Amino acid sequence: MIQLLSYPVRNNDPAWPGNPTIELQPFTSIRQGDVANTYNIRLFNHYGSHFDAPKHFYDEGLPIARLPFSQFLYDMPLLLDIPKNAEEKITQEDLEPFADQISCCDLLMIRTGFSSMRADNPHAYSYHGPAMGSSGAKFLMDNYVNIKAVALDFISLASYADQDDGNLAHQYMLGAFHDHYICIIEDVDLSSLPSQEELPGTPIKQAAAIPLLIEGVDSSPVTMWAKL
Repeated sequence: MIQLLSYPVRNNDPAWPGNPTIELQPFTSIRQGDVANTYNIRLFNHYGSHFDAPKHFYDEGLPIARLPFSQFLYDMPLLLDIPKNAEEKITQEDLEPFADQISCCDLLMIRTGFSSMRADNPHAYSYHGPAMGSSGAKFLMDNYVNIKAVALDFISLASYADQDDGNLAHQYMLGAFHDHYICIIEDVDLSSLPSQEELPGTPIKQAAAIPLLIEGVDSSPVTMWAKL
């Protein structure tokens, strides 16, 4: 079974405070007498489910279209349930109990449960989300060269409530202080995936996160799915 993990790109969905979102403008219209329907799409590249390449926080890092395509394909995905409330951080201490499991994965998905706020309280989702703390980001970078990407069920690796620590966490993950990088997939829907307790063994067999390969940019909207 294939499970979609990315959200459709829609107007008026939650966004990082102050960022643009999406504008759709019909270019041709069958109803207006044209032979086909077409649109101009003006889309901010960090809106909705999206994939951060190293260039996002490290100017010498690779942009999205220059990453090896294997960076988007995962044969050993791991889902961890680490519940977090508003403005709480995922720290090294949260990750250490799963150290052995993390060492075997190429995609780390962290489910905090905060994705329920996306529909129920979009203001809290944007302004008061949890975060990957810089200690957690550094722990992953220091110990796991096997991880291609981390996927998160909240709006950004950073929390709007502590942007300084969030900036540092981004810099760690995207390779500013290391000779490797871990890409970041933000605003992902992990709510329907089975946990290890619900389905023992290897409930998630494969996953993929395919962005728009736009030359020169640091990040791109992504379509992400998992095979169960």
